[in-house]
Amino acid sequence: VLRAKMDFRAYSTGLPKADAQFQSQQFERKLKLALERTRAVLHKAKAPELASSVHHRYDDKYALVEVATNSAAASQMNCLAALGLTSDQLKQIQEWPQGSCVYLQFRADERCTYLRDDTREEEAPTKQVQELSVGGSVRDALTSKTVTRITEYVWKFEVTYELTATRGVGAEAADRLQILSRTGSTELRTPSKSPAPRQPKTPALQAEVQISWLFANSSAGTMPNFRVQRGAKACRTPRRNPEVDAAFEHFSSFAAWASRTVGYLSNLFEVDKAAARSVDSNTLSSKAVFVPVLPLLSNAETSAVEDQVPSTTSLACLEDTDTKDGLALRASDSNRLLAEELRTLEERRAQIIKSCPGDCVASAKEAFLATTLSHCGQVCQQWSEVVDYVENMLRRQLIDAIGKEVTPADFAAYMKFHNRKLFKAVFAPKPFCFAVRRSERHGPEGTVSIEEEVVGTGGDSNISTPIVTIAARSDAAEPMTFDLSASTSISFAGERYLHAWLSHQFSGASGAKLSLVSRARQFSSMLVLVGRIASATSFEPKYAAIVQNKDELSIPLDLSTIPTPKEFKDAIESLSPEQQSFAKAFRAMQLESTLFGVLVVQIKPQLERVLNLPDDSLTKEIKLTQDLMQLFIKYQIPSDLLSFDTDSDTNSSSAQRLEGVKAHVKAMQEMIQQEQAAEIEQRKQEELYKQPLLHEMISDDSYSSRSGASLDLEKSLELESCEFEEACESRSGGGGFFGGAKRMMKSVQSVRRTAPVAEKQIRARRSAAVPEAACMAECFAAVDSFSVQATALQSTAMQLSEAATEPMPPSEPEVSGPSSKAPVPEVQKPGETLASGNISGTRDFTQVPKEMDENFEKLDSDSALRPTIINPGSEWTKKAQKALLASPTTSVLGNDEQKTEKDAAFDLLDALTKSGALALEHASLHVVVAATHCFEHTVTETAVQENVNPIEKVERSTIIMASTIHQQPASSLINEAQLPRVSAASPALFDESRSLLD
Repeated sequence: VLRAKMDFRAYSTGLPKADAQFQSQQFERKLKLALERTRAVLHKAKAPELASSVHHRYDDKYALVEVATNSAAASQMNCLAALGLTSDQLKQIQEWPQGSCVYLQFRADERCTYLRDDTREEEAPTKQVQELSVGGSVRDALTSKTVTRITEYVWKFEVTYELTATRGVGAEAADRLQILSRTGSTELRTPSKSPAPRQPKTPALQAEVQISWLFANSSAGTMPNFRVQRGAKACRTPRRNPEVDAAFEHFSSFAAWASRTVGYLSNLFEVDKAAARSVDSNTLSSKAVFVPVLPLLSNAETSAVEDQVPSTTSLACLEDTDTKDGLALRASDSNRLLAEELRTLEERRAQIIKSCPGDCVASAKEAFLATTLSHCGQVCQQWSEVVDYVENMLRRQLIDAIGKEVTPADFAAYMKFHNRKLFKAVFAPKPFCFAVRRSERHGPEGTVSIEEEVVGTGGDSNISTPIVTIAARSDAAEPMTFDLSASTSISFAGERYLHAWLSHQFSGASGAKLSLVSRARQFSSMLVLVGRIASATSFEPKYAAIVQNKDELSIPLDLSTIPTPKEFKDAIESLSPEQQSFAKAFRAMQLESTLFGVLVVQIKPQLERVLNLPDDSLTKEIKLTQDLMQLFIKYQIPSDLLSFDTDSDTNSSSAQRLEGVKAHVKAMQEMIQQEQAAEIEQRKQEELYKQPLLHEMISDDSYSSRSGASLDLEKSLELESCEFEEACESRSGGGGFFGGAKRMMKSVQSVRRTAPVAEKQIRARRSAAVPEAACMAECFAAVDSFSVQATALQSTAMQLSEAATEPMPPSEPEVSGPSSKAPVPEVQKPGETLASGNISGTRDFTQVPKEMDENFEKLDSDSALRPTIINPGSEWTKKAQKALLASPTTSVLGNDEQKTEKDAAFDLLDALTKSGALALEHASLHVVVAATHCFEHTVTETAVQENVNPIEKVERSTIIMASTIHQQPASSLINEAQLPRVSAASPALFDESRSLLD
């Protein structure tokens, strides 16, 4: 029964796309078979067609559903009348007080009593013959056979059932009307006296279904008058409205009840062997009974044909409303189909009477009852298919009108197009892609953007493009701060941007993946910090990285939503005050977590400040800039050792200051080289002391010219590897680029350690009195082999070292040339006005989510806007070009590599700010607050099932966010040409604007 009800409701709950198409095609094939029979029943001048084949209006779909529902209700009444419901009983049901629940109940009781035992003898089918022979001739023959005595125990199996209509629980006799009742019995035989073949059951079955809807939607008791309240607010489509939902509940319950009752009656035919022998599988089938519920429309010409109202003996029929408009079947046509149903039902009754036994448990009455109820279930099922057929027509027509089924990516692409026309130019959403540069006179160091990649089909591009945000810009009135460590805090000024981004989800699918992408140009560098806004004056960086020299750092962004304001209030309504306080505190933290911050710091201007150089001093000093970056990043030289001393010379010119810094840099590099040479010499002495045998060989005049070079190479390589390893260790902690070079140098050391093996071999040769010439030759071979391997590895390792440490020659391409690695999207210039409603003064960004949440609660009547938290993903991707002519490489940064990048960025910030003593002036902060408009269904189903234009819903959500970001009323943001349409679609936005103005 549960499976039958679930199958019936599969249409109302919605099927997967492929299953829905299959069901629709299967239903249309079944309708085509019934169409010819329908044309034969109706007037010959009328030619009804399937609704999908007739040009019609939207109201005709409502009329089609109403006619189908009234026909199904009349069919049920006529079937009950065929089972025994009289017009007097129907009037009595109508006289029951309004609001009373009317039930149809089927109850069966079973009894099984012992009657007697019968004994019979049954001869075996074979005989045994014995012959008597004398002298070879048969004289006599004896014949014997086996007779089995069988005792059977006879039982009387009796079934009593009744079909009644009851009011409420049927406590009073006046509340019960008997429609059908019968008692039948048969004899059952068993080979033993126990157990009984059927256990007594009282009741064996008691099934009931509420049929109040059937009589509530009928006038005069016999004329169904179902109507859809088309103007009601809850009415969405001909399929999705409260009236059809109530009909679905009635027909699904009735179909499940009928299925359960038919199942019990069918079991009786299996128990009664006599009935089972005379009844085949087609006797209980109702396929031959005509189903009068069909999705038919008449052509405009044939719908005006008048014909006589047919005379009918049916209990229920449709009332002629004298409505001439529309293409739905008229009441007279529907009544003809109902009359055909009764005629075929009576034919089945006659056939059943001929084929079924007259007086037993399973007789013709039980067969006709099962057939009739089975037919009622088919009517209910076909009614649901007709109603969903109407909805499928809407779906197909919408897809045909657009030319495709709209995906979330298609919808997002359209909203970009729509918002360009909706907002005034100064408030229009713009791509989140910003150039990192000092001013318009300077070339950009790179770009920072949040890009979306289309997931699934659709969209206007398969290439990642910047997201479109509503942005307001301000120049920092007060500096903000962030902590490098527990003892170091850095303040920063510069531009600040507040962005609002609206995402869409249809049936859980958004259609896009986000990434924060930072790109640097050649000979350019910047710092990118990602984190949260902690307060009005503080920023909490969670991640950081240095992006330089054509690097491209891509950080995936994960999105998670929290409940809408209405959902949150509904959820805590029944909680205790303490529990509500806990939930509110946690939600406040969640709302502030929706603030996603990106801080971009320019390195060159800060280098000039920390070195006491005039502005633009390092713009064209490529080699000096590279040397400074090497000293700060690799060697972590304090900035005081490189900066120009303004205390000793206050009147120096820009060129003098620059030359002073160059001199400091050169002196520092020479000092580093001297230290390296001293370390190399010291390591030489240590190695010579550890290997005296090779020292003797080197001191030999005939041998030193050859082996000395190899040994010097080995010592030099070891010392350089030690020096480089120490630098890598202090700089990167063993990871990132320097960690890779360190691992290469360790490989060099592993080869170098093979040198002692050669020494041992030489000692063994000497002890065995090998001639000195052979010993020397073998030593040369071992040392030469080592030298070849070491030289190759040294070359590779030092290339990595030079790529990270040595400055590029000045004869390379121009500094300001664009990167050839990837196309640079359109960027927002610093200082460019994003909106006339720019942030004035210092705005507390932590209050924006709260304001947004309050506006969502007041203006989002659908409760579909969910605040969204943006979090960086776990695996980053970095593309880097380690040398000017090298090929780009791609690496994945896990947790360890991310920490290494953050440590390197923080070390550089510490040097550039003198541990917080200098503020960062050339920085820009981007704060993104996100929300997601969630739809329950797909784009197409939202329009078809809910009769909702998703464009208007998302448009309203966009205006709510824009009004919050710009702190302007909706009427000030929207183009004048769009105001009438938007005010009609979302009047609450303008009511709120007027109240704010008042």
